[in-house]
Amino acid sequence: MAVAMSPAVISSFLRRVPLFAAVPDAELEAVARGSRVLQRRKGARLFEEGSAADCCLVLTDGRAKAVMIGEHDTEVILGIIEPLTLVGELALIDRSTRSAAIVASEDCQFIRIPIETFDLLRNNAAFQQRLLAQVVAMLRKANDQLRALSTFGTTERVAWCLARLARARGRAEGSRVVIEPRPTHQEMAEIIGCSRETVTRSLIALKRRKCVTWTPHTLEIDMTTFKRLFRSDLILGDVTEITRLV
Repeated sequence: MAVAMSPAVISSFLRRVPLFAAVPDAELEAVARGSRVLQRRKGARLFEEGSAADCCLVLTDGRAKAVMIGEHDTEVILGIIEPLTLVGELALIDRSTRSAAIVASEDCQFIRIPIETFDLLRNNAAFQQRLLAQVVAMLRKANDQLRALSTFGTTERVAWCLARLARARGRAEGSRVVIEPRPTHQEMAEIIGCSRETVTRSLIALKRRKCVTWTPHTLEIDMTTFKRLFRSDLILGDVTEITRLV
């Protein structure tokens, strides 16, 4: 469902997205005038893997996930999409089909930027440079996930997943990193390609070793224990910047 939102409000949202931070006001206002706002209920699918691409989206409220169809029609979560994140731009760059589906994990609101408007932005050299950096970061994250899935044992995969979620929505509190909202075991299982029961067993084992604790709404990582148990740079790299804020 499309909803009314003034170009000024759309522009203010876009300005908070790192990719659009340096776009001149006149250009950003033109983008806002050519965009519209979409609202989707939890479970709605914005893109389908393999579908044609005619726009990109900026999430302004709620949370979504990028998913790919795996073995036996199971879905593998490629990434959790947090507010003020741009998605769907990759297919616009090379005019390919969608490489993954986008599914609303909660009730969501998006800004829809059509391909013609996005192409005009790419004439801005600073924007194009930022876009290139974003694509490289995306590829690095995909390689990171591939390595974790193909070379890590179960508990290491869970630790890697916790680190990734901590980087996306964690906050530092002393020597702990608090992830809120608490990720579900099913969500984690879909990210690391295993069963929900396997995630549950690994989390219980980590809790016994005083590495993690949780409440109904949060999951907390004890970074001192976490670093002692998991020394891989690949696992810890995602949370290093958070712990530096302590």
